[in-house]
Amino acid sequence: MAVEKSVALSATTRKTSTRKSKPWLYRSSGIWTVRLATLGGLLIIWQIYASGLNRALLAPPTEIALAFYQQAFVQKTMWGALGDSLLTLFGGFTLSMIIGVPIGILMGRIRTMEYVVDPYVSFLYALPHAALVPLMVIWLGFELKFRLAYVIVSAVFPVIINTMTGVKNVNADLLDAGEAFCASERQKLWTIVLPSSLPYIFAGARQAFSAAWVGVVVSEMIATLTGVGGTILNYVTRFRTADMLVSILIIMSVAAAIQGLSSYLQARLTPWQRPEHS
Repeated sequence: MAVEKSVALSATTRKTSTRKSKPWLYRSSGIWTVRLATLGGLLIIWQIYASGLNRALLAPPTEIALAFYQQAFVQKTMWGALGDSLLTLFGGFTLSMIIGVPIGILMGRIRTMEYVVDPYVSFLYALPHAALVPLMVIWLGFELKFRLAYVIVSAVFPVIINTMTGVKNVNADLLDAGEAFCASERQKLWTIVLPSSLPYIFAGARQAFSAAWVGVVVSEMIATLTGVGGTILNYVTRFRTADMLVSILIIMSVAAAIQGLSSYLQARLTPWQRPEHS
């Protein structure tokens, strides 16, 4: 008992000494202080520089904050556009996962499937998706179907490629053990292949989530003129730069939230892949 207490005490002492020896700039408090100070400095410079410019060229942060307040709480025009964009985002992302994961698994497990499908996946992944807009508009029109289709085209290929890579990198010893215990293909899929491939699938999902958001904004700007992307063109044609920058900041905020949510879910759902911290 005394030995266990001594070991625990020494471990606690080591952690405390490591924490104390860590430079302030590398602690959470130091990192966030530097980030906030940098942001404050950039906003001050922006405010001073933009104050002497025509408002059609660049609006200062104070006017952008006022425009945000007007859109969010007075006119309340922001929420409808944001709701349309988020509906397209989550709908397109969900469909991309439903389509991409099974295809990636089949390509990773069946060699013939990989030989047949891989050239088309590689070609469509490398193709600039904006080139498909005219054809997709002819087929689907300008409504939600077009936006969902464009998001799927933008997001499904990272899911397919990462899932296939994860399936092909499953430890061969685990598959041999499944064979030795006479596991069926379905049992090997659910108990060996999918758990081993989850980190790759999540990596593909993170890329797909970001690509889906880009697809939402691009489809809204170049075709449908709805959602947050559509408001940008609406404001810029009327030279309302402050309102346009509000829409851009909303897009940036959603992108940052996507990355944070993806990292959080990956850390919680695949804890064995969590990096070690000294």
